[in-house]
Amino acid sequence: MKKMAKKKNPLVFMDVSIDGDPAEKMVFELFPDVAPKTAENFRALCTGEKGIGPKTGRPLHYKGSFFHRIIRGSLAQGGDFVKRDGMYYF
Repeated sequence: MKKMAKKKNPLVFMDVSIDGDPAEKMVFELFPDVAPKTAENFRALCTGEKGIGPKTGRPLHYKGSFFHRIIRGSLAQGGDFVKRDGMYYF
C-alpha cells in the first residue's frame, strides 16, 4: 500500500517592530484541516487581501496594528483595529 504524502500546512508571518524598530519575525503554522474558517481568516488578515472592512472602513490586515496584551512565553493578543485596546467586538 502506497502512503499519500501529507499536505503541508500553510505558514504566515508577521514582522514585529517596537516603537518603529524591527524586533522579530513571528511565524505561524495554520491548521485548515482542524479550523478551516479560522485559518483562512487569519491568513487573509496577514496578507491584507480582503481590503477595507464594510463596518469600520478600516483596512482588514494586521500591518500597523498593535498587540494590546502580551504574556511572555504564553501569548500575544492583538488585532483590535478600531479601539486598539482589545475592547472592540463586532
